[in-house]
Amino acid sequence: MKSAEGSGRTVEEAIRDALKILGARREDVDLMVLDEGSRGVLGLGSRTARVRLTLLSEMDEDDSGAPAAPGARAAAPAAAPAAEATGELAQLARRTVISVIEAMGFRATVNAEEEGGAVMVSITGPELAPLIGRRGQTLEALDLLVNLIVAHGCGRRVPVVVDVERYRERRRETLEEMAWRFAERVRRTGRPVALRPMSSAERRIIHTTLAQDSGVTTHSEGEDPERRVVIASRSGSSAAPAEQTAPSRLPGSPQETPDDSPK
Repeated sequence: MKSAEGSGRTVEEAIRDALKILGARREDVDLMVLDEGSRGVLGLGSRTARVRLTLLSEMDEDDSGAPAAPGARAAAPAAAPAAEATGELAQLARRTVISVIEAMGFRATVNAEEEGGAVMVSITGPELAPLIGRRGQTLEALDLLVNLIVAHGCGRRVPVVVDVERYRERRRETLEEMAWRFAERVRRTGRPVALRPMSSAERRIIHTTLAQDSGVTTHSEGEDPERRVVIASRSGSSAAPAEQTAPSRLPGSPQETPDDSPK
């Protein structure tokens, strides 16, 4: 069967490219769009459009042979995108992260793998503290940008979690330990404790960690960016003023303040 693939910035450009290869007119061919392409975000994550054109005369000759089962032609190309997507999401996320951090002047090792419907991206290398930023703010911005680019690149939202030097893992461990320590203080003194302001993701870790603790309750107070978790005794007086804590520190993180230390 005589067919040709074409590419271009848009589907129309890709069609014109394939028509030139075949030397045919638009009405003489059958069109299959392989990839609609994407302009990406900030010039990153862009893809060219790709199409495949097949001469109708060639298709008629094939159809005159052994008859195909109804729906057989439609089923074959339908399976291709799913197979193509498997593993490509991780590669797209990896290429996106590499492009972004190289544009920022960083050189690092980037690995990505699909896990539970999400793509986990790990960045390792020397002198990457600026990629984390104060309280992980730069990492959160990088994570958001990568998610936007990947979503545009594949045409749908795919959760991408970007981590630098296991910062998120270490941060979770620190927050969980801090939650248990201050819960113990609340049980001992009966006074509620207000933690430092945190992001919604960090507050969620505190709530989840202490959800099964029968001696304390947690709730959030304030408005972002000053919203914070308050740990209180289930049996204590809610009228007692909450004790304020100092900001917590994750070892190895840049520009951080002294650690929480229950008295």
